[in-house]
This record gives sequence, structure tokens and C-alpha cells, in this order.
Amino acid sequence: MSMTDNAANVALANESLGLLGAEAIAVGGESVNHGHCTTFFDASRDEILVNHIWNWARKRAYAIQTTDRLFGPDNAFTVPSDCLRVLTIEEDPLAVWNREGSVIITDEGNAAPDYDDDEIDYLAGQYISSDFSDDDLTYLVDTAFTSSDEESDLDSYCTSQGADLKILAVEYIYQVTDVSTYPEFMRQCLVLNLAIRLSSPIIQSLTSQVFLNLQTSLFGGPKTWGYLNIAKAIDAQEAGGETIKTNKFLSSRR
Repeated sequence: MSMTDNAANVALANESLGLLGAEAIAVGGESVNHGHCTTFFDASRDEILVNHIWNWARKRAYAIQTTDRLFGPDNAFTVPSDCLRVLTIEEDPLAVWNREGSVIITDEGNAAPDYDDDEIDYLAGQYISSDFSDDDLTYLVDTAFTSSDEESDLDSYCTSQGADLKILAVEYIYQVTDVSTYPEFMRQCLVLNLAIRLSSPIIQSLTSQVFLNLQTSLFGGPKTWGYLNIAKAIDAQEAGGETIKTNKFLSSRR
């Protein structure tokens, strides 16, 4: 589906076009401005998302082992498909890992828990290990269910991923594509960022005062806060306290 087939996207894009004094677009239209907005919308959105560890855009999921390593860390795990920025693995801020393209490489990771047929509630996205077929396979739960019979449950609600694979708990910033769910401060950041990208093809000048004003409004200046600074400050207040679990940082200051 095209970006301009979505009403929420079009409404946001029209705010950006309005800042430039440009003609608005309509859902499903095919004007020149539709083309400009389609070209820059996704990149403008994702750039703002990866700019900060937003509390509202965090997600937790399991990654599954994909290949053995020739050298270096033992394991490689496929990054979740909607992941823009990996934050932590295994709920451990001190865990050692690295990202190489579409995989996370690390010595961390554990076998999926064994299937339990005693009325256990399994959620979509969980992984289960089972040897009912004598192959010790790892299964992905596609649809939430309550366990009862191993073979029928796995056939009905799960998909085999392969034999004896490890899984990795990952916390990350995800690609939030539904802009109607954005907090207002985040929405304004996206409006400004899209307007900055649109200013070149629409105004035909990167040195225009409009472009510079938009940049200052979003990123701030030497003596001013921009929308992005304000958004980060507001977002930082939407979390509880944290306990320092290590003195590694304090020791490094000595």
C-alpha cells in the first residue's frame, strides 16, 4: 500500500506541506507532491525513531538462531523484522553483542523451553522446543493457545523453525508505521523532519530561510531547544526509577 493511501499519513504530510506553503494532497491522489511525500515519508519517520531510545516505541521479542559462526561469537540471531535499533539482549545491559547487518552476534542465547501439555498458556511470538517427532525441533507459536496435546497443538498453532535452535530475548526500537498512535510531541517532530526533506524539491533551494528555520525548529540552536529536545525530555519522564546494578561506570571515573 502506498504511503498516500493512508489517511493518517496524508494528514501528517499535509501539515509538512503547509509549512512550506505547498499544495495539499488527498488520499489516493497522484500529484507531484504525492510523489515527493511518498519518496521521503518513510525515511523521515524512521530517522526520528532511531534518534532516541523512546519509551513509547520500545518492543520486546525473541530472535531465533540463524547460522553458525565461522569465528568470533558462537551464535547469530535474526533481528526482528520490525526492528530499527537494538537496545539490549537477554534483559542484561552488560551482555556483550554486536549487530552485523540483519543479525545479532553474541555468545548469549538459550534453548527454547520444553513444551508442557499441562494447560500452559502460550503466546504468539514465543518459541517452544519439542521432540514429539524425534527430531528435537524448535517451534514458533503463531497463535496463542492453551496446551493440551503436544502433537495436535504444535500442528495447529505453531510452525517448525528447525532442529535444536537457540533463542535470544531482544529489546528494541521498532518501526512504528501507524502515525495515528504517535504522541503529539513525536508527531510534530515527524512533521518538521518531513518538511525539511520536502523543502529541497518544492522550494528548490537548500539555503532558503524556510529550510534553516525548519532545521532550528526541529533540532534547536546554540541557545534554543528544538522540538526533538523537548520530545526527548517529555519521553524521559514516562518511566520509573532504575537501580544501578554495577559499579563499572563509577569505577571508571576514578
